[in-house]
Amino acid sequence: MKGAALLERQWRDGGPLATALRPLGALTCALAGWRRRHAHGRPAILPSIVVGNLPVGGSGKTPLVVAIAAELAVRGWRPAIVSRGYGAHPPHYPYAVQPGDQPRRAGDEPLLLREVAPVYLSPRRLPGIAAAAADGAAVAVLDDGFQHLALHAQVQLLVFSGARPLGNGRCLPAGPLREPLTAMAAADALLVDAAAQDALVAMATPPRFRFRIVPVDLALVRDPAIRQPLSGLQGRAVTALSGIARPERFTAILASLGARVQSRVFADHHPFSAKDLAACPRPIVMTAKDAVKCRAIAGPDDWFLRIRAELEAPFWDWLAQRLP
Repeated sequence: MKGAALLERQWRDGGPLATALRPLGALTCALAGWRRRHAHGRPAILPSIVVGNLPVGGSGKTPLVVAIAAELAVRGWRPAIVSRGYGAHPPHYPYAVQPGDQPRRAGDEPLLLREVAPVYLSPRRLPGIAAAAADGAAVAVLDDGFQHLALHAQVQLLVFSGARPLGNGRCLPAGPLREPLTAMAAADALLVDAAAQDALVAMATPPRFRFRIVPVDLALVRDPAIRQPLSGLQGRAVTALSGIARPERFTAILASLGARVQSRVFADHHPFSAKDLAACPRPIVMTAKDAVKCRAIAGPDDWFLRIRAELEAPFWDWLAQRLP
């Protein structure tokens, strides 16, 4: 087993490597706790909603950011999304992502988010929110940012998913947590899927709201307007191509839809090349995040799975009461 995969497995289940790293994990927890206790964040010029997490890796943040921004737009709020822009190389910060930007300039997730609302890249979130306000936005949704303590947001949301949402419960590098579990008290609410709800049932936490990820259909990578129903996966052999943090979840969704899946897994945010795709048996099914990087190199039988996050109705009433 490769080093990264071994460590991630021990982050989930524990083991000798995670045990040996406990002193470093304890130091991370202590430093993160001290930093949060002594932080003096400032409110932004716009009402701000942080969608973040405690563990590293995929938890469903991106589809939840899409769902929240889309619903705010329906309600007339004029949202903008502010992202750190991991892997992006914009000419300056803050940077307003343009529809024709390439993944190297804007990053993969920001390009995906740009389909629902204006996106601003800014490692320092306050200037990014100010840029969004200058362009007419009325509310900012932050893709990640729970650990960005310079900002005092109106709404702090933490996302948890899967049967082991806290892994082994330890901080990096002994476990997957960026901060100790006490940081959960700084959240205004938790967004949890069904498995995480069961795992956290014994814990005293802020209010919880359930979400679920729903597959919608398949879209052609090089022309997303071309769609096919999910029923086309039934009994079909496909290559599940992914460069995301939790590829096993993507594979499990395809298998649950009846596909016979062969996985080709790359590192998170992998910059796909034509050679990568040529080595895969067709048809290929990839994630929407990977598809934005592959549009120019995709073939006629390369598809991506469109999904959406659905939040329970009480969440929207709760959120409306939190916004000025």
